[in-house]
Parts: sequence; structure tokens; C-alpha cells
Amino acid sequence: MKIESIEQELIEGTKTILTRVTINQVNSSCVLSRLIIDTLGKPGIDNDLRLLGSGSEWEVVWTEPQLTMEQTREIISQAISPSA
Repeated sequence: MKIESIEQELIEGTKTILTRVTINQVNSSCVLSRLIIDTLGKPGIDNDLRLLGSGSEWEVVWTEPQLTMEQTREIISQAISPSA
């Protein structure tokens, strides 16, 4: 798995930042889901995480937790390559 892009945008009229990470070369969406949940926590409890995609390209989208671009890159990199 490989990070293709990370984007953050301010939701208009709020102080909330939407984070969107596109990951490609995904061989198993189940493995990706487990790795992301292990890293960010349980959707609906710890965050508002959404996984969207099919085949080998997936997007991970959330507003909580609020992370910087650097923090996001670091934790997603660790999630998809836990041995690195």
C-alpha cells in the first residue's frame, strides 16, 4: 500500500478540517480497514472515519481527530507499513 495524496480543507462556516488520504496499491480492503482502525480508533466512538473506494484505490476521510499534515502522513505511513 502506498499513500497517493493527503488533502486537508476547512469546512466552510466552521473551524473543522476535513482530512482525505488516498491510498493506492491496496491488495485487501479488509487489511487496510483493520490497520486504519488500529491507528485512528473505532469509527463512531473515537472518530468519524469513512473508508471509500474499490479495487486497489481507497480514500480514508475524517474530521476527528484533528491532525496536522505532518501528523497525518506519519500515522498513515505507520498504519499501512507497520513494520517500517
